[in-house]
Amino acid sequence: MTPAPAAAVKNTKSAAEGKVMLTDEELQQELQNISESIDKLSKSDDPLTKQEKRRKHFLLLKKETLLRIKQAKEKGDTNQELKINMDYGLLTSFGERHPLLLHLARIKFRGQIF
Repeated sequence: MTPAPAAAVKNTKSAAEGKVMLTDEELQQELQNISESIDKLSKSDDPLTKQEKRRKHFLLLKKETLLRIKQAKEKGDTNQELKINMDYGLLTSFGERHPLLLHLARIKFRGQIF
């Protein structure tokens, strides 16, 4: 098993300590960037390749996770917000590079996303 990159460990550790959470501005910016990327993939006249389909699905997963963070913030549920932030950190750190983790994320988020 390969060790986690230092940046991913730092972000997860900081989030667990309550020091680093996505601010409202960061959350909106991430949502906007992801929506733009999804739109670019969706507007293509050609059918999506396998890699593009995987990328689009990954972007949709990230968007749904960010929306769950936003809902937790609105409810004031800091425990849920922290948990979802850590999930998002793992998803963004390892999801695209490790298809197995993306598969596990699909299983974990199945009830909330699919």
